[in-house]
Amino acid sequence: MASILESPYGGRYEVIQKLARGGMAEVYEANDNLLDRRVALKVLFPELSTNEAFVERFRREAQAAANLSHPNIVSVYDWGQADSTYFIVMELVEGKTLSRVIKEKSPLDPKAAAAIAADVAAALSFAHKNGVVHRDIKPSNVLITPDGLVKVADFGIARALSGDSELTQTGSIMGTATYISPEQAQGGELDLRSDIYSLGVVLYEMATGGVPFTGETPLAIAYQHVREPVPSARRFNPEIPVDLDLIITKALQKDPSDRYQTSAEMRADLNRFEQGKEIEFAKTSRDDATRSISRVPKIITISDEPETITFEPITDFPSDRKMGAGMAVLIAFLAILILAGVVFLGGNALGLFKKTTSQTAASATLTSVPAVVGQQLGSAEQKLSGLGLNINTTYSQSSKAAGTITSQNPSGGASVQKGSTVNLVVSTGQAMISVPNVTKVNISTAETTLLNAGFNVSTSYVADKLSLGSVVSQSPTGGSSAAKGSTVNLVVSNGPAQVTVPNVVGQQLAQAANTLGTVQLSVGTVSYQDSLQAQGVVLDTTPGPGSTVAPNSAVDLIVSTGNAPGSSTTTTTAPAPTTTTTTAPATTTTTAPATTTTTAPPAG
Repeated sequence: MASILESPYGGRYEVIQKLARGGMAEVYEANDNLLDRRVALKVLFPELSTNEAFVERFRREAQAAANLSHPNIVSVYDWGQADSTYFIVMELVEGKTLSRVIKEKSPLDPKAAAAIAADVAAALSFAHKNGVVHRDIKPSNVLITPDGLVKVADFGIARALSGDSELTQTGSIMGTATYISPEQAQGGELDLRSDIYSLGVVLYEMATGGVPFTGETPLAIAYQHVREPVPSARRFNPEIPVDLDLIITKALQKDPSDRYQTSAEMRADLNRFEQGKEIEFAKTSRDDATRSISRVPKIITISDEPETITFEPITDFPSDRKMGAGMAVLIAFLAILILAGVVFLGGNALGLFKKTTSQTAASATLTSVPAVVGQQLGSAEQKLSGLGLNINTTYSQSSKAAGTITSQNPSGGASVQKGSTVNLVVSTGQAMISVPNVTKVNISTAETTLLNAGFNVSTSYVADKLSLGSVVSQSPTGGSSAAKGSTVNLVVSNGPAQVTVPNVVGQQLAQAANTLGTVQLSVGTVSYQDSLQAQGVVLDTTPGPGSTVAPNSAVDLIVSTGNAPGSSTTTTTAPAPTTTTTTAPATTTTTAPATTTTTAPPAG
């Protein structure tokens, strides 16, 4: 890699220093000479570039990440091929990895841990909606800037759900064993709920300072994720609030169907916990945390472990001694029954157990009250009236649908005289409250407003003329009434579908490149022409100022040489950037203090 440091890589990126080395690439801090900005340059090892599988996996990282534009995801600006290998150019994030934060400050404050996990869940929710599963969520892939912004990096082993690539096949495992989901450990089919499990492990580590499972080998750790119940986080840190423990427990269920079904659900609970509100989706008992797994043999294959282990079905049979004790209890029980029968028959023959006429009549008028809680009022009335019971109804607001029985007295199964009254409490439905108007508001502010008002939030993204992250529309609309606790669906702008070419004539080349980048345009071919204008001043553009083009389009520039017209007989044309496509810079720039540590996106 020494050659990379000797000259601009790809003819454009001036390497400043090496930041990290991973399993398949090295990461450098570099300067983009064309756009005059600092970036993270990730370069695949040359010896791996001859391996088609590795190359395809590296290219997929760039393609998957380049399609994900979100404040909590590390942006990918550029990617391509140079010097017989491949590279990716990414946003350079100032700050620390979450793994370092945990090492320095664990256990984290519960609300701080919830806030970080909520931001990671926001990034995952956006990726999942775009058909991408991260597959390797861990603290070293989460970056935190000095102002607290959380960014998820390294979609290097992500698998696009909409694709049909065979690179990642069922039966193979990619990921870190400490944070791996049970289904990933078993080489099974993965979906977004695998990322939710991994985020649950990360949240567990933030809250306790340790991970739920450890072992001498990745295989030993993966085995525990599949077979062993997750120890309660409160066992290691009793200061963890019950609700946060329930969120962790919900995320770490062995069966994906028992976890949060979307990252948005988990994020909603985390946000509500952080705001001191009651959680919604993780109202499960502690017993659910230790639910037993399927008794079907499973095979685990770890890519860096040559051996394969088959888990045999779990079969619990009582010992002979236990069986003997049980048999003795059974024989004693039967003996008591026989004795009771003899006593009853003898007493009956002597007239000891004969009922009086009044007792027999009273018994004939008794009836058992049916359990009607959870049923609709009409059905409940029919059942109770059919048994000769009277009904008294009162109404109350609840989270149940209108007309649903929420309680009864006497309770189901009680014996009462026919003609008795059963008191029913009937739901009128949830309280209807006014929905705040959050259109044209930034998504972060909109979500906070709606959550504080008592609503859940679901988001989707579309191209729109509104600025990136602004709410385009909402349903239900602002000012309308909706049930408290219901979901407000937000459509959020992902930036305009068409952008207007700004007027950069008269600007220096570097300034013009930055101006274009702020509206999601890039510099195309740069031609030089003699002019009385100062050297490097833009003379004209194609398309011209005011034209509308698609985002990420290239704009060709004609730049002054600084020479008077006629003093030169030729016009020179700068080569286009090396076989790469430049994506506009992120809409925000974070400037770290002078003492801030620069953290590169993980090396893969």
